Amino acid sequence: MNRLVRQDRLIALNTIRATFAGWHDRAIAALMLLAALAVAHAWFADRPWRVAAWTALGAGTLIGTGAGRLVEGRLAFHAFDGLLAADALHPQTRRRYMTAWHGVGLTLLAVTTLVVRPSLLVVSVPAYLAGVLIAGLTGGVRMPKRIVGMARPGRTLRAWSHRPIAGVAAATVLLLLLLPARTLGTNALMAVVGIASVLLTLTLTSIDDAIVRFMTVAGHGSRRIIVRHAKGMASFLAITVPGCWAWLGPIAGGIVVATGGAMLLLLTLRVLAYRLHTKRFADFLVSILAGLLMLVAYSMPVALPVLALAMLWQLQRRGRTKTWLLA
Repeated sequence: MNRLVRQDRLIALNTIRATFAGWHDRAIAALMLLAALAVAHAWFADRPWRVAAWTALGAGTLIGTGAGRLVEGRLAFHAFDGLLAADALHPQTRRRYMTAWHGVGLTLLAVTTLVVRPSLLVVSVPAYLAGVLIAGLTGGVRMPKRIVGMARPGRTLRAWSHRPIAGVAAATVLLLLLLPARTLGTNALMAVVGIASVLLTLTLTSIDDAIVRFMTVAGHGSRRIIVRHAKGMASFLAITVPGCWAWLGPIAGGIVVATGGAMLLLLTLRVLAYRLHTKRFADFLVSILAGLLMLVAYSMPVALPVLALAMLWQLQRRGRTKTWLLA
């Protein structure tokens, strides 16, 4: 076996063992996986084949692009910082490494497609390969140094977005935006409220993973970290919910409440994940959990609170071991 593949396989296995150390962790992960497959199967089975095929095409392309970028990133790490740099710089070894890992990705995608809807196999596999090709063609695209330098104030903007004044500013923008939108029909107006709420709350839920990990090892609990990052969101909801309710009716207020609750849940998941893992793995984990929650919300809304609480409890329980590591 390729030495690069063997090393990454061992790293992946050790990461999985550390993440799911206890039998209850593995049981919950298995139940979540089965639930996700069941929900996906139910959704795809009820859709016309053309709609399901387009969905599989988009999902396969995104997965292939992500997998291609991940493999290329690992090769770049091995070539410059890894212990097997000579292997990573050898063209034939690089090709074998990429073939091996994309073979694993294709196999997992094919198995998932067979479970969800076997007839979509003719779409998902070529879409994955197209995504890998897109990742290879765009892998050399880099941001100019001038633009990278301009992006450095991002940490300052993230810190400002957690302050209550940021929530007040976002709420003001939303209410001002609804002034011209009041001339629209009811459905269009509610759509504007929902879209604007999502976009504005996303700016208030940005998180610096390094700060979360430092606060964790310095003894700060998850509740304190979440409260620190949610002050902007709290002031936003305190203004927009009663404002939209009084101005546009209870439906608009309910949309803002639902949007804010979903974003607060996303923020909480990210904080709890950053307490445990590196940014890349934590973002990957949160994306999987968020996707599962959306599928459950669509197909089995009654089970959504139970599943969300189970996720939060599991992450919080495992995150306690990371607290006070500097003591």
